[in-house]
Amino acid sequence: TASLLAPCRASSALLTARHRISPLQKRLYTDEQNKNASGGRVFETTTAQFDKDVLDSDVPTIVDFYAEWCQPCKMLGPLLSKAVEKDGRVNLAKINVDENLDLAGDYKISSLPTVMAFRDGEPVAAFIGMRPPAAISEFVKDIAEGNEVGSAGRSA
Repeated sequence: TASLLAPCRASSALLTARHRISPLQKRLYTDEQNKNASGGRVFETTTAQFDKDVLDSDVPTIVDFYAEWCQPCKMLGPLLSKAVEKDGRVNLAKINVDENLDLAGDYKISSLPTVMAFRDGEPVAAFIGMRPPAAISEFVKDIAEGNEVGSAGRSA
């Protein structure tokens, strides 16, 4: 019986050796996890999750206030997502204003699309309307580097 199991043990050892993670693979995987932890995420959020996702975030977060019926929002959204993912130092939270009216009211959102950037729980920059891709990339870069651009504010 022992001789019958020997090939199975050898085969199992080969299989285990093939599936081990090399130090390089482990470092690349860890680097990717750290990148995601430090920014580059694009996600939907709600009024209930806003404090946790945006205000309490350790990462500067750009918020895209949009509506499904808004054509400029549909053009701007993918450009913002691409710029945030490419930069990797900030996050992008998307808020559907039709489903989160109280949050839109808190930030006095009266035109769409409205984009606001938050750092350390405070709004630091904003713009309203469509922008060219280069201007969007510059906005994301400025937020990532701690530069203030535009104006923003939440009602008391």
